[in-house]
Formats: sequence, structure tokens, C-alpha cells
Amino acid sequence: MCGIAGIVSQDRPTVAGALHRMVQAQRHRGPDGSGESIMPFGSGVLALGHTRLAVIDVSPAGAQPMVHPETGDRLVFNGEIYNHGQLRRELAARGCAFRGTSDSETLLHALVEWGPDCIARLEGMFAFAFHRAATGELLLARDPLGIKPLYMAYDRDLIFASEVRAILRSGLAPQEMSVRGLAGLLSYGAMQHPFTLFEAIRSFPAGCWQRFHADGRIDDPIHYWSPPRPDPALGMEATIAAVRQTVDAAVRDHLVSDVPLGLFLSSGLDSSIVAGTASRHVRDLRSFTVGFADNPDMNELALASRTAEFFGLQHTECLINGGDALDAVTSWLDALDQPSIDGLNVYVISKAARAHGIKVALSGQGGDELFGGYSTFRDVPMLQRMMRPVSALPPGLRRRLADIATIGRSASTRAKASAIAGCDGDLVSLYMQRRRLMTPAQLRRLGLNHVAAGLTADFHDPHEIDALSIEENDPAWTVSLLESRFYLGNMLLRDGDANSMAHGFEVRVPFLDRRLLDLTGSIPAHIRLPAGGSPKHLLRAAFADILRPELLSQPKSGFALPIGRWMTGPLLDVCRSGIESLKECGLLAPAGVDAIWDIFAAEPETPAWSRAFLCVVIGQYLQRVCEPADVRLAS
Repeated sequence: MCGIAGIVSQDRPTVAGALHRMVQAQRHRGPDGSGESIMPFGSGVLALGHTRLAVIDVSPAGAQPMVHPETGDRLVFNGEIYNHGQLRRELAARGCAFRGTSDSETLLHALVEWGPDCIARLEGMFAFAFHRAATGELLLARDPLGIKPLYMAYDRDLIFASEVRAILRSGLAPQEMSVRGLAGLLSYGAMQHPFTLFEAIRSFPAGCWQRFHADGRIDDPIHYWSPPRPDPALGMEATIAAVRQTVDAAVRDHLVSDVPLGLFLSSGLDSSIVAGTASRHVRDLRSFTVGFADNPDMNELALASRTAEFFGLQHTECLINGGDALDAVTSWLDALDQPSIDGLNVYVISKAARAHGIKVALSGQGGDELFGGYSTFRDVPMLQRMMRPVSALPPGLRRRLADIATIGRSASTRAKASAIAGCDGDLVSLYMQRRRLMTPAQLRRLGLNHVAAGLTADFHDPHEIDALSIEENDPAWTVSLLESRFYLGNMLLRDGDANSMAHGFEVRVPFLDRRLLDLTGSIPAHIRLPAGGSPKHLLRAAFADILRPELLSQPKSGFALPIGRWMTGPLLDVCRSGIESLKECGLLAPAGVDAIWDIFAAEPETPAWSRAFLCVVIGQYLQRVCEPADVRLAS
């Protein structure tokens, strides 16, 4: 795990300084070393930079930018390739000679020998830039789900990096704010691909590679992976066996490391399965759980501790109380790459694990998306059935009926019900409304309109929605796709990377192994979630021997923090400051911001806290990246 940076420019005198600033802006991602190189690229130059978190082959042989000894081709790479041993053996049989044992060197030789065709063979998480010297080409690529981030800006110059802050620090990209990025952020609580908060900066698409030529030509991105379609021939028993075998292989391969490794443990099924499976392959494994001394109703400590004891793990409890909250949130805000409602939990537990000498941890992330753990797998098909009898009614009348049906409920619940009733009623629209943080009415009060912003009614890029290929007859497959692409891809993975790497800490996600993606994509609904079955039926059946009854009976949980309670206590001053900054910057209507805070103040124990907290985070982020008077939207 590392940070990468690059520039293609005709302005040779500015490149060296800009690249160095980009590398320094990402030193937290790679505290073990850094490198920079500049080479001719057509009539201009190509600059490549890297910060290193040494995990596989910690010797100097793994340093980057890495240069092929015969061709002069160069690579900067962020991630892990878990099947690099197999690829290395094939390459050695073709006569390739290796200096070290890193997966980076394996990838470099694979790209030299096989070109971009090798990308589809990679099992891992990655984002990289590869320069082929002989043809004057630059290749950018990213893993199938976007576990590893990659951002780019392109105007006169091409600028790319692992973090937005690095592109901003280059001084080569305009810094006007994006109304589309802001609207997506407020709609869902995190930036929505391909937008960022800055108009000039976009996220590179997951599951793609793209070629940039030295003569200025740019090829369209090539999609090298898409999820397979459901296979109606699959049977239950064979699928359960395949899930068991594939999860075991994925966890085993994700344990490869030359540095201390641990895992994040909650009281949930996914992290317990990872822990139990990992304990069969590695001895003396460390586990970490976050707990709250003054919020015992939100603690997972007891169950997690018993799980660790059951599997023989060396367990550490990371306790946070209200007195720690201010320091934790302030340091998290200081470290933000982009504003989001998510990520504080990962930031806290990664910091604790790093302080205990751990550099890498496995997480149970991805199990909910692939195996049907979220309530959306139940709610979205149910909402579609409920909408059919009233689909012919005008949206306004449907919203009025929802208002009547939810009399007496909280303002947050009533607003959500009204928004769902007013949508188109197809699977995608219902899913988006179910996942929305703010309703269309709330966004209008903030001064945001999807038509004026050039977005869909769900506040997404029209190209992203048009490119979706769903299965109308398999809602479980469709919801899994949507959860993986939007909630997981746009929020959990991005925020997980940024907030763990803020401490130079690598988080691995074995449930998102390429083999598991291919397997679960082929599973039809009646196997994935059989009628009358429990959420994550296949995982429960495949790992019945290691999931204790008390885990199976637990409601869904995860690394949740009592942020809403902190907002009325130790974080109150931080919240007020953030709200005032957001109102003063001119991006949103101040009255709409006040309305969001007032609803939270009246209903602090409802989901209203999340909308108010997002406004706080955006205001605090703006304080750190610019002066309020300098904030301006791109025209």
C-alpha cells in the first residue's frame, strides 16, 4: 500500500516542484520511503512519484518508481496483488529475472511481457501507472471495485494521484468547487463517482484501464471486468460448498505479509468469519475492537472478546469516551482528503492498531454487499411491490398519501417516506431513495436542483446510471450490484482507504477478492436469499461450525460511533463552527443549513444527526482547504 502521483505536461520547469509537492502531500500513505522520476514524454515530460508503505519485500528492491532493467519501462503501484506468486512463476518460466520478491516487481514484469492483457488476471486491490518507454504510452488502471483510489485532473496537463489533496497541492489544477460533487455529497453522505468537490478533479473508473499517448491522443477507458450474470443452474449445496472454499482461499491469500498483521473484529458475522478462517492459517493473530466507556448500549466489546477467545486471538480493546471525542474528531477532520459522513470509525481503529505495531489488518467489509446483509435487500423489492398498485397516481398524490400514512412519526421518517413515494418506482430509483441521506425537498431548500446541475433525479451522473445493467427479474442480484457500486464503492471503500492510510495503515478486504466477486455474481436470488431464510443465508450455512449461536442471533452491527450524542456534548462547539462556516461560504442557502441543524436539535436520537453532521464536516473541511471568501463554484 502506497501513494502514487504523476504529471504529463509541456511546462517542464514547473513539473519537478509540482511532483515533489504531490509526493509530500501523501507521505502519510507511505512513511517507509519515497521516490520521484521525470522522463521525456513526446514534446513534454512525464513525472512519476511514489510514497512507500513496505509490506511485501521491505528491502530496497521494492522501492518505486520501479524501472525495468532491460526496457526502461516504469511503474508506480499502490495495492497488493495476492496471486503474484503464481504470475511470478509463469514469468520466470519465460526467462524473467527478478531482483527482489515484491508484487510490484511481478506486476512490472507482467506488464512488460503481456501488456494490459495481464490486468484481467490480477487478483488484488490496485491502482497503478505504467510507462512503456518504447511506444511512449502511459497506462492507468484500477481494480474491479475501486478498493484502491485513483484521481485525475486533465486540462492542459494530466495530473493523477491516490488522493485529491495531492492534486490540489500540485498547483496545476483549478480549485473551483463542483456543484455536482456537492449535490452528490449532500444526497448520499459521500462523493459520488466520478465527481469530487472540485470541478477539475475526477475519480478514475473502477474495473478499467486507459492509455495516454505521448502525441496527446487519449484512448477511451477499457472495462476489463464486469460481474457475471446469475446462473439458474446453480444448486444450494454446491453453492454453499463453493462459498466456504472460496472464502477460505481468499482469507488465506490476504494473510501474506512481511510485516505484523491483524484484523478488525466486531460482533458481526463477517468479521467473525474472517477471524475464524484466518486463525486456521496463522498463529498469534492480533484483533482489535472499538468500544465506548460512556455509551455501553453501543458496545460490541463483550461479544467481540468472546469471539477472539474462541479463535485464540490476541485481542485489544480500544476504548473511547466522551472526553476523547473532541481530540479524535479534530484530528480526523485535519486528516480528511474529502468530506464524508463516514470514516471516523476506521480512522480511530487504524490509529489504535498502528500504535500497537500492526501495519496491516483484515476487515469483514464486503460480506453485506455480496451475501445480502443489508435491509435494502428486503426493503427495495418490498417497496417495489407496494408501489405497483399506486404507480398510476401522480407523484404529488403519492407523496400526500405517504404523509398521511406516517402521521405521528419523526420528521426524518416522514421526509424519507414522502421522497420514496414520489420516485419512479423502479429498482434503481427505490434503491437510491432508500440510501439517500437528504431528500429532494431538503436539497431544494439548500439551493440545489438536479436539472440545473445536469444530474439525474437521484443526483447522479447520467452516464453512470445509463451504464447500469441490472436484472429486473433478480432484485437480489440488482441490489447487490447497486450496493457494491454506490454505497461500497463511493463511500465505504474510499473512506476506508483514506482514513486507514492517514496512519500509514493497510486494510485488506478478503470478501472482495476477485474469485468471490465472480462466484457471488453468478448466484441467483433463490440461492443467495431463499424465501423465509435469514440475511446472509449462504455465509451462515457455509460457516455454521464457527458461528456461535449468540452471534447468529445478534442484530446487524458494525464499528458504529455515538456521533449524534457527541454532537450535543463534547463536539458542540466544533459543530457550531462548522455550520457557521458552511453558511458563510456561499455554496448553500443558509436557511436550508439552519433547517437541517434545527431538526437535529429537536430530534437528536433520530437519523437527523447524520445530515447535520455532514454539514458540520463540509464546513470544517472548507476551513482547512481555503478561506470562506475564496470559495467559488465552477461556472
